[in-house]
This record gives sequence, C-alpha cells and structure tokens, in this order.
Amino acid sequence: MKKFWRNDGSEATWNLRHDRSMQAAVFALLLCLGGQGAFWAHSRGIMPEMGIVPAVPGDRTVRALSFGDEQAFFRLLALNIQNSGDTFGRFTALYKYDFNKLYHWFHLLDGLDNESNYLPSMATYYFSQSQNRDDVRYIVDYLDEYTEGRAKEKWWWVAQASYLASHKMKDDDRALALAERLRGVKGIPLWAQQLAAFEHEKRGEFGDALAIIQEILKDPSQYSQGELNFMKYFIDERLGKLDEVQGELKQIQAEKDKEKAEGKPDVTLPNGPPSDVGAAKAPGGA
Repeated sequence: MKKFWRNDGSEATWNLRHDRSMQAAVFALLLCLGGQGAFWAHSRGIMPEMGIVPAVPGDRTVRALSFGDEQAFFRLLALNIQNSGDTFGRFTALYKYDFNKLYHWFHLLDGLDNESNYLPSMATYYFSQSQNRDDVRYIVDYLDEYTEGRAKEKWWWVAQASYLASHKMKDDDRALALAERLRGVKGIPLWAQQLAAFEHEKRGEFGDALAIIQEILKDPSQYSQGELNFMKYFIDERLGKLDEVQGELKQIQAEKDKEKAEGKPDVTLPNGPPSDVGAAKAPGGA
C-alpha cells in the first residue's frame, strides 16, 4: 500500500503526486474555474432585455388572477405600475415610457376600483412630468374619461386635467372644455367653479368670463367676504367691467354687511384636494 503521507520529523506531509483521484479532482476544479472566468469575461457586458411598462393583460385575466380579492390585486398592480422602469437598480426617465400602455393600464385598473384617488394621483403628479409634451395628452385623456359624469365627486381631477391641458399641452381649447365641467357645480371650492372664467379671461373673452362670475354672484350663500372681494378685483382689474355690475355688487355687499351685523358666521367651503390626496396629516390635526 502506497503512503500518501510522508513523515518529516514531527510533521506529516500529504503526497499529492501519488493520489490520482485527488489530482483529477484538482484538475476538474481548475478547469471549472477557468471556464467560469472565460464565461464571465465574455458575458459581463451583456445586459438583460428588461421592459419598462409591462404588457397590458385582458380584463378577464386580471379578474381571474385576483381570486376574488379585487381590491388587493388593484393595489398590487398599481404599485407595480408606479415602480415600473425603476427595478433591478435601474432609473428610467419618463420620456422613455410607453404612455399608450400606461393609459390602458389606468383604465384596466379602474375596472377593479374606480373610486380610489391612487391612479389619478399617480398620473397627475408623477407621469405628467414627462419630458415629452405629447405624452401628457394620454394623462389628460385618462383624467377626462375618469371624471366624466361625476364632476362634483372628482372635481379635483377635472381641475388638474384643465391645468395640464393649458400649461403642459398648451391646448387652451381643451383646457376650457374641461373647466366648463365645473361651471355651476355647487359644493365645490369657488376657484374651481371660476376656472372657466380664468380661461376665458386668458383668451380675451371678457364677456364670457363676466357671465360666469355673475352666475356665482347670484348665490351669496356659497362665498365668503374674502371671495367676494376677489371677484370684485377680478371684474375690475382683469376684466375691466366693474361698471356693468356695480349696482349688483353694492346690493350683495349690503347683504353681507347685514349678516355680519347680525352675528351670522361667514361662509366657509373647502379649498383643497380630497382628504386622501397629498401629504399625510398628523393624527388629531396636530
């Protein structure tokens, strides 16, 4: 029997030259390491083909995969869309996104929950910031269709769509058409009701702007003294038509003064977005 350990004094030394099986194992290990090194050197510059916005599935597929919990699946898919393009260490500029796909994703997810403000918030505050102005058309189209027939409940998104159409798309006609939806809708902030008047004033259509303000003036129960002061300023300084409504304004002011003398509280209406939109608030209003 061959000795693979050699005694040199007090130390035992392994004799690799006589161990054929161990020689084969070492050779195989070196061969694998060399192959791995060669493969790494060849493939280290190759990046995987990763898309940005995933393909849009069918409505039936989505409902089947929700397994009856459509709300949970809605939140999962919406979160995936929010993070699309920014996975695996990537950061993708918005102009590289396929906004046609995003538009169809928004509508697909609305089929699971069209009351949540999550999707319109994402569309308005994030995706609308695309460096490509033509992309914003898809966002405005989505907000237009999302709010159709429910301007009072979704007035905030009508106003956002009008703003994007005016300031991002530079389409004043589209902005005016959207703002007109809020005309005469009581119970929403006064500035939203006046949005069409601001668009008319920007276009030089002062008579049309005045008509909208006059409609609002007919119901003093929906505006405060401060808002009345603004309307006076708007009519005088920006429309130049104070003389046409001077008598009407004096009568309204007299009514406001009478209510104040009687101790009636001034009118207050909400001016901001829905409670689930924007920055989180501290508990208890702290």
